[in-house]
Amino acid sequence: MRGWLPLFLIGTMGTLGCGENSPDTPEGPPTLRIGGSEAITGQLVPALANTHVASRGTIRFEIGGGGSGEGIRGLLAGELDIAASTREANPNEVEQATENGYALDASTRHIVGVDVVAVSVHRDNYTDSLTYDQLIGIFCTHEIDDWSFLGLEASPIRAIAQQTNTGSRTLFEDFFCGPKGVHGQVEVLSTADVTIALRDDPSAISFASLSEGAGKPLGLRPDPNGPAVRPTQQNIIRGAYPLYHDLYLSTAGAPKGIAKEFIDYALSPAGQEVVDEKRFVPLFLRPERLDSARPLRETIHFEPGVTIPNQRSAARLQLLVSELQERAGEYRHIVLEGYTDNREEDEVGLSQARAEAVRGLLTKNLPGMYFEIIPRGARSPIAPNDTPYGRQRNRRVQIYLAAEETADEDTVRQEQNTD
Repeated sequence: MRGWLPLFLIGTMGTLGCGENSPDTPEGPPTLRIGGSEAITGQLVPALANTHVASRGTIRFEIGGGGSGEGIRGLLAGELDIAASTREANPNEVEQATENGYALDASTRHIVGVDVVAVSVHRDNYTDSLTYDQLIGIFCTHEIDDWSFLGLEASPIRAIAQQTNTGSRTLFEDFFCGPKGVHGQVEVLSTADVTIALRDDPSAISFASLSEGAGKPLGLRPDPNGPAVRPTQQNIIRGAYPLYHDLYLSTAGAPKGIAKEFIDYALSPAGQEVVDEKRFVPLFLRPERLDSARPLRETIHFEPGVTIPNQRSAARLQLLVSELQERAGEYRHIVLEGYTDNREEDEVGLSQARAEAVRGLLTKNLPGMYFEIIPRGARSPIAPNDTPYGRQRNRRVQIYLAAEETADEDTVRQEQNTD
């Protein structure tokens, strides 16, 4: 992170403002340097820092932006204590960390919440939702370059992408465009300038973290004739909306000292309240926090050919077990639907093995629960199968409740757990 300067200086006297010096003194608290993803450092980290200072006053904070890539580079260069990112380290970054003498992997990458990425337009745009194919045509192939193609008055579409070092752009490209990325004629702006464009230009369309409140968020329609799925916290929790990624706070090796203190605080109930307030999804969002009754539904994801849930899904399973234990007797019949992407071999067998693996993890702590396993194979994808990110979303087990008398012709195995 060449020439990195803090955007915020937060200490025992609160936010001091950009450019003011805040040197450590024998009497003052040590300084924790955090930088990276603007979706995280713009509001979430300063809010966490301010509440930490107000309640404890044991750390002074320097907070900078620059994007996920800049945060990881700053961590590797020793300029930051914590890198804030919405993506994992790439192979080159992992190799550099190894050369530096430490790992940059799941053990040093700490998930503190979930970010929802929304495709947005100007508030006066009548568009309410777009299909996957329409978004691919606008951003990836640039075949759709006028609003008249979408049923509006003829006017050139101003398609805008965030800079390449942001996690939101990586997520969007992986999901819709694949390895080629967004089309060369798509305009590229900083995160702040994307927000301004969506506010001021009726022809603009872009994508950004829902926490940034940029423009009017649109629903997504995988099926042109199906209902639109809105970018909301609730739809992320239910596994219905596909554009989301984890919020990472990464350290150079195992966290210690004030870095560990801050990460522990971000994961605490008080820290997760701040995550929720800033329009991110808390890692362990409780059902009573929702505006309406929550159907007990989770989506568990897997790597290619693997039957062990990935890191975030393992955390979701822990929450599910706790929730069921708290409401014992209310839920007795759980359906596990297994899925694969369209490139995996033995789709039915693998989807069943994934569902059985999830059942095995659940039954250890849920004796007497009735599990119904339904292997779906590659049917009913929730994302395009022609991009790596889309296939990742389709490799899943969906968990939901069913009435005891419900029967499904696709059911191939039902078991009563009597352990």
